[in-house]
Amino acid sequence: MAAAGHHYLSGANAALRSVFHLKASSTLLAWELYCLGRPVIGETFSHGTLESRLEVWVDDEPRLIERQHLSDGDLTPVAGQPWLGTLLFYPAGDTHLDTARELLAPLNTFAGATLTDDLLSVRFLSHDNLICQRVMRDIWQSLRPLLTTKTACSPRIWQT
Repeated sequence: MAAAGHHYLSGANAALRSVFHLKASSTLLAWELYCLGRPVIGETFSHGTLESRLEVWVDDEPRLIERQHLSDGDLTPVAGQPWLGTLLFYPAGDTHLDTARELLAPLNTFAGATLTDDLLSVRFLSHDNLICQRVMRDIWQSLRPLLTTKTACSPRIWQT
């Protein structure tokens, strides 16, 4: 299980690369959540660059390869939203996809979940970090027991 959160202030020149190499027998539940600017005080990501790359490989075969480039304050590729989230779950099936889609409802139009082979990818954009964190945690708590056969217990860091 992996979780990452990043904050990119205006003027940052950042590169983010997350690569997962799995075996068919592996399990994965990971998320990334990042924020562009400081929206709580009205500061946008008005200049700088962010290059991100996300890859998931299973038995040396690509399941997901994507790149994103944001620069010069142009947030059009992310619908102008400052909060971006991705959650990955492997192995997954239609039931997991349905569960994720149901839990994404609070995010309205800027959210979706897809199942590619047996990799579930959950994505969302938002203006509100509290909504992002709640939805991400809800999805995590519903999926985690399916990998570990144990009740989901939130890490203590989430209480701070």
